This record gives sequence, C-alpha cells and structure tokens, in this order.
Amino acid sequence: MTTPQELKQIISEGLLSFPVTDFDAEGNFRPSTYVERLEWLAPYGASALFVAGGTGEFFSLTRDDYSNVVRTAAETCKGKVPILAGAGGPTRVAIEYAREAQRLGANGVLLMPHYLTEASQEGIA
Repeated sequence: MTTPQELKQIISEGLLSFPVTDFDAEGNFRPSTYVERLEWLAPYGASALFVAGGTGEFFSLTRDDYSNVVRTAAETCKGKVPILAGAGGPTRVAIEYAREAQRLGANGVLLMPHYLTEASQEGIA
C-alpha cells in the first residue's frame, strides 16, 4: 500500500472519484462494464478512485464480489490512478476487508463508518 504521507498528498488536491459498481439484472458484479467505466474515468485526471465505497455499493457486495471489484480496479488502473478500497462493518470484518484490499493491490482503504453502511428499516423510512 501507499504510505499515509503519500495518500495525504494524493487526496489533498484534484478530483476524487467514487465510481458506482456495475451489476447485471440478477445483481451480480459485471466486471466488463466496470472496466469500461474505470477506463473512461481515468483520463479525466482523478487524483484517486475510491472503489467499493459508499457509491460503489460496499454494503451490497459479498466478500467474493468485493475481492473481484477491488482486483478489477487495481489491475485496470495500475500505474494510472491510485485505488482506495472501501472497508467497514464490525471491526474484525473491516480489518479483513482492509487486508484483502492490500493483498489485491489497492493503494489504500477508505474506512466506512458503521452508520453509512447499516440502516434499520426505521432509519430508511
């Protein structure tokens, strides 16, 4: 992963992009169109892409989908734009996601507060 000082520099200026995650009609991650989305965004000069985050539907991804999203982004954008992957949930789960993001080549993680990833039915209404 990138050092904290490097990440601070990366996100301190420029466009920070939070691409949505592509799904098919059955709700499965669709890597082909996700790659197209990331390649389309790359030339616009984003300082970093935040994948599997709030608008990346972190809360809707299975662990396998999470790994596939982060891997796809890291491979597609390697050397072009840094990738920061969402992580969150209970502490141990967030740690697992952060380790997985590191293993898959993400440059860093965006820790999602619990209140952004969980909502009761009363909270939604």
